[in-house]
Amino acid sequence: MAITRAMAAALAVTSAAIGLASPASADDQLDGDYNLVTDGPPTIWTVTTQCNAERTCGGTVATSRGWVGAISRMAGGPWTAERRDASTGWTCPDGSTGPADLLYSFDPVTLAGTVSATSKPGVCNDPNPQQGQQPISLQPAAPSAPPKFLDDLIP
Repeated sequence: MAITRAMAAALAVTSAAIGLASPASADDQLDGDYNLVTDGPPTIWTVTTQCNAERTCGGTVATSRGWVGAISRMAGGPWTAERRDASTGWTCPDGSTGPADLLYSFDPVTLAGTVSATSKPGVCNDPNPQQGQQPISLQPAAPSAPPKFLDDLIP
């Protein structure tokens, strides 16, 4: 009887230890298709990430406009993605565009955030780099509708 109790206690302790050492939950990850909400043209971000037990996450973002880059999140911090030398990342007062470095940052819960831009020297005929920031957010993209021909097959 004492052996059975000892085994049960050992099993309970082992199970608790395994549970505490498990990888970070899927809630920490950012996966799927998202609409990037900004004042610019509509863009879909397809995001795939993985998180470790320390809740540090990393992965890839691929956009509908052809950019592919890294996205990451330190434990307790925002999601960030950095894009260097975006060819049309800065808009000049006359409406023309030029290259800039962009830093996207999103709250992990609300997915609201900012994009910070730093223009390259010489953009807009200004020898100095300029900086700007605007609000952005990610919203889950609606799943696509099934093709019309399937309407008759689905009850």
